[in-house]
Amino acid sequence: MKYKSTFLILMLSLIQMLIYPFHLFAQCSGIELRGNIGSVIYNSFDSYEKIQRGEVFTDFITMQYLMPNGTSCQGWKLKVRALGNFTNGSASIAPQFVSIRFGKVAVGPPTAEQMGVSNESVALSTSDATLIHSKAAFVAPPTYFASHKFDMIVQGGSHLLVGSGTYSAILTFSFYDANDQLVSSTNVKASFNVLYSSSCAGLSLNAYTSYPHRFTTYEGLMAGATVTEGISIQYNTNGANCRGWTLKARLSGDFSNGSNNVAPQYFSLKFNRVSSGVPSASAIGVSNNPITLGTTDIVLINQSNASFNGWTEHKFDMMIQGGFHLLIPNGTYVSSLIFSVYNQSNELVATFSTPVTFLVYATLNSYTLVLQNSANQVSMAFNTVSDYTNGISVSKLRGLKVSGTNPYQVLVRTAGFNLRDGQGSNVIAVEAVNLEIKKFSHTADGINCFTKGLSVFDQVFVTNPLSDPSQKVVEFDMKYFTKPGDKRFSKPAGIYSTSVLFVAIPL
Repeated sequence: MKYKSTFLILMLSLIQMLIYPFHLFAQCSGIELRGNIGSVIYNSFDSYEKIQRGEVFTDFITMQYLMPNGTSCQGWKLKVRALGNFTNGSASIAPQFVSIRFGKVAVGPPTAEQMGVSNESVALSTSDATLIHSKAAFVAPPTYFASHKFDMIVQGGSHLLVGSGTYSAILTFSFYDANDQLVSSTNVKASFNVLYSSSCAGLSLNAYTSYPHRFTTYEGLMAGATVTEGISIQYNTNGANCRGWTLKARLSGDFSNGSNNVAPQYFSLKFNRVSSGVPSASAIGVSNNPITLGTTDIVLINQSNASFNGWTEHKFDMMIQGGFHLLIPNGTYVSSLIFSVYNQSNELVATFSTPVTFLVYATLNSYTLVLQNSANQVSMAFNTVSDYTNGISVSKLRGLKVSGTNPYQVLVRTAGFNLRDGQGSNVIAVEAVNLEIKKFSHTADGINCFTKGLSVFDQVFVTNPLSDPSQKVVEFDMKYFTKPGDKRFSKPAGIYSTSVLFVAIPL
């Protein structure tokens, strides 16, 4: 026991001898940190080019270190953080777009090389970031004062396009000892000026349409139409500086004649040309691809690469998609196009609404075609081996009725190339289903009817050249059938379906 006690005493004495010099060597208490800031550079961001390029404010911040007698501070650190955003009172710029970089030793020692200081820029945040982790000590005497210069770097980009003004933030610089204990801190107010603004404030918008397109034939309704330069949009800047602007559009709702509607997705706009003013289409960077409309904003011109310079007009083509959706009663179909301009900060600047119209006055609408006696719903079921071997058929007696006093044809087509199952993964070609149309027994001679496989393309199934008033209403029998042993029906079980369109057109 006597030897163990002596050993513990010796160990405690040794530990005390190691700790005491360390505290003496790391004497940082009493060091005072002071900061000074350079003047605001008033013309730093006075053009779009400077906004995009950014700016370096050399030797913008000065940090001074005042050291009391007996200082021997090694392993010290200088850190910085922002207390919030850079703000002009109404708009703000996040601190991560501003960096601090060590510039030089104005008064020393130690030198930058002795400290091992980095010249890499350090992005600001609301948490401490280390600017210097020194390898050399502050020692007093012989030196009781040191001074360092720092650059402030403002990153260029659209984040600076938030309005003109002086943007300021409080920066806290903190001096820590080697044990990360705070010794001293100081606040400085860092500021820079933004004189260029791309808010587009004051810009106004106008729009108008050309004569509406008029559909008069079945072929036209199926083909659709392009109304060249059908939409004109006018911008009056009223002296506003507007670059990086975006043009958006939407429809207020369906095109309607009061009782019948056509959905917005069948209409598109395509940029045609700059008809008056500047910038040019190439300077804007606008696409000539058709843009499908909807009831929510879609982008027609995105973040223009160039500014307006006074009054400007753009022409757009309106494209109307042809198809079944246009087989609607005659009339005038109207919706409203709502155009909006946003500035580079995605703030709404101006909006304008204009009515847009197309007309349907097709001669095919002088006929009435009705699928009756449940002919509007046809179900064909393969239930037995015999159904595959012999084929199946479904008849609709007097399933088709056409009313009209002028000669006509009945065209039939499918909505797609295939019948699809519920998942859409399995298909059967529509040609595998045949349709037979026959005159009902009381119809007059001279009306020709046909039997054909269904097709996605228009096919004539009835030709009625008669204009006799006695033939104003004609009824037809219909039969859908498959051919015996048709292997196209060897598919997984499921419900396969498509839509079939019947149209009466003038002969």
